[in-house]
Amino acid sequence: MIIIINKRINIGVLTKYVENFYFGALLKGIHNIVVKENANMYVVDTYMLNKFRADSIGDLAYFPISLNQIDGWIILPEGIGEEYKVKLLETGKPVVLVAHKKNNYKCSYILDDNYESSREITEHLIEHGHKRIAFAGCLGVFDMKERLAGYIKTMVNNGLFDKNLIFEADNDNAMPSTGRDLGLRMLNEGIEFTAVLAANDFLAFGMIEVFKERDIDVPNDIAVIGYDNTIQASSFKPGLTSMSQNIFELGNEAGKTIFRLINNDERKNEKILIKSNLVIRSSCGCKEADNQNDSVSWEDLRTKDSMIRRLEAFMYKNSDIGTKLLTMGVDEIIKLIPEVVDDFSWICIGLFKENTQSDKEIIIQEIIDKRKNKKMSPSFKCSLENFPSYELMPDYKLKKDDVIWIVPISTEKKDIGVISYISEINKENDLFAYDAHMVIYNLLGIAIDRDLATKNLKNALETLQQTQEQLIESEKMVSLGSLVTGFAHEINNPIGVGVTATTFMENNTNDLMNLFNSGKLSRVDLEKYLEKNSESIKILTLNLQKASNFIKSFKQIAVDNSIDEKRTFKVKEYINDVILSLNPKLRKTKINIRIECPDDLELKQNPGELSQIITNLVLNSIHHGYDDGMQGKITIQISSAENSLNMIYMDDGKGIDKGIIDKIFEPFFTTKRNNEGSGLGLNIIYNIITQKFGGSISCESELGSGATFIINFPIHLI
Repeated sequence: MIIIINKRINIGVLTKYVENFYFGALLKGIHNIVVKENANMYVVDTYMLNKFRADSIGDLAYFPISLNQIDGWIILPEGIGEEYKVKLLETGKPVVLVAHKKNNYKCSYILDDNYESSREITEHLIEHGHKRIAFAGCLGVFDMKERLAGYIKTMVNNGLFDKNLIFEADNDNAMPSTGRDLGLRMLNEGIEFTAVLAANDFLAFGMIEVFKERDIDVPNDIAVIGYDNTIQASSFKPGLTSMSQNIFELGNEAGKTIFRLINNDERKNEKILIKSNLVIRSSCGCKEADNQNDSVSWEDLRTKDSMIRRLEAFMYKNSDIGTKLLTMGVDEIIKLIPEVVDDFSWICIGLFKENTQSDKEIIIQEIIDKRKNKKMSPSFKCSLENFPSYELMPDYKLKKDDVIWIVPISTEKKDIGVISYISEINKENDLFAYDAHMVIYNLLGIAIDRDLATKNLKNALETLQQTQEQLIESEKMVSLGSLVTGFAHEINNPIGVGVTATTFMENNTNDLMNLFNSGKLSRVDLEKYLEKNSESIKILTLNLQKASNFIKSFKQIAVDNSIDEKRTFKVKEYINDVILSLNPKLRKTKINIRIECPDDLELKQNPGELSQIITNLVLNSIHHGYDDGMQGKITIQISSAENSLNMIYMDDGKGIDKGIIDKIFEPFFTTKRNNEGSGLGLNIIYNIITQKFGGSISCESELGSGATFIINFPIHLI
């Protein structure tokens, strides 16, 4: 199959905006030449790269998009960053910069003659008799900085320059809202001025509205001249005198220049200046302009009607997109893209393969060709520099006004992919102050980031929960390890005494056997033997009983802490066993523990959880409630009433600062991070009581008065 599109020269345009009075007119001017040359126009819309990519990589993440498809590039203002520009120039393909500051780049520049035009505006205001002429603009914008230079030169030449009359905006958003901010600052600073050169019309509109609100008449009190001669300038009240940039001609000349370079014209690295024309209206004080501003031509009416129809169509088409995007995932959002793209005849959607964006490989997901009424999902692989691949493009000749649009889909969190579609260049795309596409791309970017953030948050929460569970289990194991260490130490004493008693009995028995074998055994010897052994047996029995009880207690508590199994147990007896297991810790302190609980109170529950509660409360008191050597008393009161169990745990230690008492049950909160505190002890208690027991726990305390923990939970849930 012969791909007709491949027979024509392909011109690539890199631009941040595609639809407003400035960029729309530039694109129309370029397209006018592309049509005359029977070529194709590719427009790479970099808005999402500029809007969302704030990292160091920025738009370079998408270099070299469509490089192999394009014969020459035209770069509009803010279209790409400096590093991207340098890399593009290094490819050796012809490049034309429109309205860019002239650097040492080996390429051609197309520029509005901002300097001379600004001088003409300033001279016009001086001719009206103004000497205190202010300049207001966004000086981060190259064109406006050039206009400032022309203003300064003219004011200096006329002996009128005052640096205090220069007002720089706080941002580069040269819209009416910024103009309002400038207007307010100009008035509030109290600097006298009788005229203003506004660096563009929208700044002028904002300033004039502020002047009106302060009952300042334009032009009788303050004259204002704008720049760009936007469509709104003629209908604004008063009519705005403005320097009419030949924006269409800027684009037109850029188109002519790129074709000359492609055809190896000798004129390279040119700087071409396009002259602007001052359009006189009443805002500057020219009286002869008053009447003409009141007339509305049929062309004006047709233009306004066209704008309204365009906006109505846009709003109707996208009326519910915001609602849809609120609930959609990334995959669903990608599928929605064909619905929000301008009336296209062909569209191709490509996504970066997961985790392989660095390879610049795109997987084609879907192709829709309306002219052939075809929809395909080819799973075709394509490199970024070859996108959209010739194999995927339509095999029929494009219409005269068709443009191939390329839109990188990128957000703050992820480079998603790229779409390409074919649609006509819209005849209204140079009539608006704002680019309507910005709304859609902002919604798409925010919705994608929302879904990615939600997924990341879910993953983070799952990881956090798993980590917390592991830490809690680790904390339990640490407690169990401490229990084992304490058990080994505690049982050593009765076993040691038992061994000593057994050794003593063994020696007595050997002495008795020697007397018996020698025939010297007497009644007195036998009575002494029986008396000594009887005493040793008592000692041995007592200590073995101690060991037996301790082993039984340890075994039960150790098992309870390691398995989740309900059983019926007596509360007081079990708590005594828990306290017994803590003796190795308690013996190092001067703390006494008193348990007040009915002897017959029973529960059917996993006793290990009750053991965890008592253990963590006691250890919390030991570690945080008392300093070394302090005497103390802990009281545990347990009672039951109306199907609920109530526990009051009290210590008479140092107490808790009221400033942190609300945080003590939070995970990882501790006042002894570098000592023995993990910050999980009280959190484990809180989770057991509230989640497993369905109960509640609170703490009452103040510094110097100990701490009281009030616990209750329904018995029927246990």
